[in-house]
Order: sequence, then structure tokens, then C-alpha cells
Amino acid sequence: RVSSVCKLVPRFLSVYMNVLLTHAPPSCIEQVIPLLLQRFAWLYPVDFFLASVHRLIIDTLQSIFQRWPGFLLSMKHEVINSITTLFNSTGKTLVLHLCWIIGELLNPAICADAEGDIT
Repeated sequence: RVSSVCKLVPRFLSVYMNVLLTHAPPSCIEQVIPLLLQRFAWLYPVDFFLASVHRLIIDTLQSIFQRWPGFLLSMKHEVINSITTLFNSTGKTLVLHLCWIIGELLNPAICADAEGDIT
């Protein structure tokens, strides 16, 4: 049963994330970011399940931050906390991608409309 559920959940999550990114208001999407960051390390330890859900979470976070780079400023404490918390665990892939996202998207030219300090 667990194996069957682990095969279905990534598909349902993919549909959910696509609908969320397409139809949800930015305020709703901003509330999902901390949940994605937290859940990355709390998944059931089935290898194929972990791989597919981790990829989905990373892809979703990249899509969110590319579309709304200002969320990096409003969510900076959550992102930094995730980087420091997940660095020595199964979250190294997420840490790598978060560092890339920060380096790629968090610059004054892209975040010119966002309020707050980048540092």
C-alpha cells in the first residue's frame, strides 16, 4: 500500500502545484513557501518517492522565486533557516538550489520593486 501511495502522491502534488502557480494569488503562494521548505526534510523515506517529491519541491520553488523574486526578501528568514538546517541532512540538494536562486535572482535590478534590504 505504501508503495502505491508513494507512486500517486507526486502526481497529485504536481497537479496541485500547477494549479496553485496558475490560479492562486501571490499572497497564497507566499504562504506555501515555508511549508515547502519545511516538508523537504519530513518526507517518508522511500527512495523513488523522495527523489520525485524533492524534484517537484525544488522546481516549484524555482518557479515561484523566478516569477516573484521579491518573495526572497519577504521570506529571507525562512530561506536562511532552511539553508542552515538542511545543510547537513538530506536537504543538500535543496540548499544548493536555494543558493543558486539567491545568487541568480537576488540583485537590485530584479528586485527593484521589492521593499527591504537585500542584506
